[in-house]
Amino acid sequence: MKRLGLLLMCFATLALTSCSTIQSAASSDTVASATGKSCGTAVQSLYRSYKSTGTVDLTNTANLNNAIALATAYTNLKNNRSNSTYRKAFTSGLIASSAGLITSSNATAFVDKLLSTTGLHNLNTQNISQTAATASAIMTLLNTLKQ
Repeated sequence: MKRLGLLLMCFATLALTSCSTIQSAASSDTVASATGKSCGTAVQSLYRSYKSTGTVDLTNTANLNNAIALATAYTNLKNNRSNSTYRKAFTSGLIASSAGLITSSNATAFVDKLLSTTGLHNLNTQNISQTAATASAIMTLLNTLKQ
């Protein structure tokens, strides 16, 4: 009887641990996908503005908000750079929300370029004085998407 009780406790512990791990992975995928979608929307808006004006004007509130969204996505992706599941979910979200600008054929190159971009870290509304370097970094990133 003791063995059966011990065995049942082991199965229950294993089941709870497995559910917790699966839930954690699922929520991580959800966060990564949402971050990718936010990034894709920001990139699409920045690209549209860049294409029409030839520059990324960060004095424009919409462009600044999109640059901050891009910087946030960059930071989250960089923090999870070695997590292939996160990167895959991020890329899926990126493709889904970029209105065809980022496709499965150019997504890997774009994500690699995003990860190697400098000038996006720690961008927020308090340090807007770095906008020239940030705008240059964003234009370099957007140039990988020229259509």
